[in-house]
Amino acid sequence: MSAASTGDVLLVGSVPGHSVEHVFRLCARIVGERAFAFPDGELGPRQMWIGALGELVYSKHSDLEPLPDTHLPFGTYGVRAGVTEVSFDELYPYAACAIESYSTFTRLRDAGEIPAGARFQVSLPTPHAAVVSHFVDVERWPMLFDAWTRAMRRGYDAILEHIPVEDLVIQLDYCTEFADICGVWGSDADGRPQQERIRQHTDAGYIAPLSEGLPAGVALGYHVCLGAFPSWPTCPQEDLSLVVDVANRLIASTPRRVDFLHLPVMDDAQEAYFTPLRDLTRGPKVFLGLECRDGADALRRRSELASAHLSDFGVAHFCGYGREDADRVDDYLTDLAVGADALTTAGD
Repeated sequence: MSAASTGDVLLVGSVPGHSVEHVFRLCARIVGERAFAFPDGELGPRQMWIGALGELVYSKHSDLEPLPDTHLPFGTYGVRAGVTEVSFDELYPYAACAIESYSTFTRLRDAGEIPAGARFQVSLPTPHAAVVSHFVDVERWPMLFDAWTRAMRRGYDAILEHIPVEDLVIQLDYCTEFADICGVWGSDADGRPQQERIRQHTDAGYIAPLSEGLPAGVALGYHVCLGAFPSWPTCPQEDLSLVVDVANRLIASTPRRVDFLHLPVMDDAQEAYFTPLRDLTRGPKVFLGLECRDGADALRRRSELASAHLSDFGVAHFCGYGREDADRVDDYLTDLAVGADALTTAGD
């Protein structure tokens, strides 16, 4: 991983803004060289993360059909009778979005408005997130997981035709799997022990293909999320023990280097919350979600508690900013910058 990706602030992905250009300029102005990489803000339909997929993909697919409303918040779809294989290759939206945003990124970087050497970040939902958010037929899930995985790999190929390896950061959003592990989201969790669910969602057969086709020079990481819809946290934790266990398994099941991890932090975390960090597999750069919308002082307090158990880490928001009040984002970004500067000062 290049020196350009050593910043101490991870921008998890979504950022409200008037345009991609506005988001890049906002993050560059406030966070600047502290940023690990720059995302495009996930604007438009992507602001709702996986909530966009009905509009962008499933409603346009000839092998799928809308179903009556169920408990799923973003619309429900099914595979049409007689269909035994589905492909999302032609409708997969994330490659085209990345390619378009990268052109804006390079223009601003060439003009000096984004730091020289900065990298461009693409944040992607996993197959589980893409499927369980819109489909209730559990028996169809494995086929749909495979189809989404193939589309992700095709998407990598398309992205790499336009974005140089040394400029690219891929963040895999690992959220619905964690919610399923906690028994919150995913009907396949019903009645099964948690350890069985952990094994399913961290098994190499599921995890390894998600980075297949990515050259070693691409920075790869996981955003492990407690869930932020309809409110945060969907899966509250007393400490980081389950998060660390899952993160260690993700690292072990990924066949290439994992460059970074985003780990979530509760706003009421005390020192005991961070104790499991001592068991975290070393190697990836760790970003702790210490910014919890309660100011720089609270961020620094949590940072000091974490430092007793992990000597080297960066800072991040607890999740993406996409559905936050746009008028407050400047404050949140400023708090992240202050938190990163405090880390630097503490290390001097």
